[in-house]
Amino acid sequence: MDILLLAPHPFYQKRGTPIAVDLVLKVLSERGDQVDVITYHEGSNIDYKNVTIHRTPALPFIRNIRPGFSCKKVICDLFMFVEVIRLVSKKHYHLIHAGEESVFIGLVMKILFKIPYVYDMDSSLVQQIIDKYPQINFLASILNFIEGIAVRNAKVVVAVCDALAADIQKYQPNKTVVIPDISLLN
Repeated sequence: MDILLLAPHPFYQKRGTPIAVDLVLKVLSERGDQVDVITYHEGSNIDYKNVTIHRTPALPFIRNIRPGFSCKKVICDLFMFVEVIRLVSKKHYHLIHAGEESVFIGLVMKILFKIPYVYDMDSSLVQQIIDKYPQINFLASILNFIEGIAVRNAKVVVAVCDALAADIQKYQPNKTVVIPDISLLN
């Protein structure tokens, strides 16, 4: 299977989501899938069979990208979108694996190119934005509507916990699967 995996964060780094993405890539590589990864310019390279890493341009004013919503991430996501268009126009993908806010890129690719996407959902984007910017709480219903579109159009939503899976049921997803984070301490 040809898969386009969107990782909107520095990859690889030894922290949360990048570790989870690394585990996904390891499994996909072992299965024999062909995976193109689009990620930010920061992070270390990994080497798995059948996995190719594509990075956004390294802009000198964008460094030390942290988890959560930020203007730095929005800029990197715009470059990620351009790279997605470039790759999708050259190669036929069977599936897009979209993490975090890249789900909206996945949604656009589904509309334009009919490529289904899996939404790898670690948290509610709406909740992240409102927690960071409480002054825009009045936009919550609009943001929930937009998040709902992304959830409903996903082939599958992979939630990180039961509470998140229960919370998104209001959006009526096609299918929800819970894959909890695992401890790497053992």
